Formats: sequence, C-alpha cells, structure tokens
Amino acid sequence: MVQMTYQKRMQVYSIVFLFVMISLAIAPFYLGEPFTSENLATAVLVCLVGVAFPLVSYRPEWNKAMLFCEGILFAILGYMFLENPYNYVFLVFGIVLIAISILAYMKKLPPRLLGYFYHSSKKK
Repeated sequence: MVQMTYQKRMQVYSIVFLFVMISLAIAPFYLGEPFTSENLATAVLVCLVGVAFPLVSYRPEWNKAMLFCEGILFAILGYMFLENPYNYVFLVFGIVLIAISILAYMKKLPPRLLGYFYHSSKKK
C-alpha cells in the first residue's frame, strides 16, 4: 500500500473541495431559485473560493496573487451586487485582503504572518 504524504493528501482534498464548492454554487439554480443579483454574486464567490484552494495547494507560490484577486473580486462583487449593509462588509473585506496581499508582496507584514506566504521549498 502506498502512503500519501500530507501535501499530496491536501491536494486530493482540495480537488474534492473544488467539486463540493462548485456543486454548492450551482445547486440553487438547479433547484429552481430565481436568478437574482444576490444568488449570482454568491455563486461566483463560492466558485472563486473553491478554485482558489486547489490552485494554492498545487502552486503555493501563487498564494499572494490569489489573495489579491480574491480581494478584488470580493470588493467588486460585494459592492455591486449585494444590498446594504452587506455590500459594505464585502467591500471592506476585499480591501483588507488586497492590503494583506500587497503587504506580503512588499514583505512588510510581521515575520509570523510572512511565514504563510513564503514557504521554504525543502518540504517537497
């Protein structure tokens, strides 16, 4: 029997997570709910989260870029498609994600937080 390393197991789980999140995103439309702006924004955000985890688990060096893209999409989709006060919550959350990713690129975060963005390649 072949033993899977922790990293390989997390990669397999991330693919399962992708399919679960995409299924959750399209389930309301399959069950007959109307196409409203809130349903569409929620579906896009759930798909985005579902795609981000496998992408980062297979390419850890892309985590800062994915965080930046998620921040932009959270801010834009939340502000444009959701009603008050939820749109401001998503806008602020998106701006926080963008700020964290920019600070990670500039290496201005505390060392404990920078460890999440800059992994040593010895674990492969």
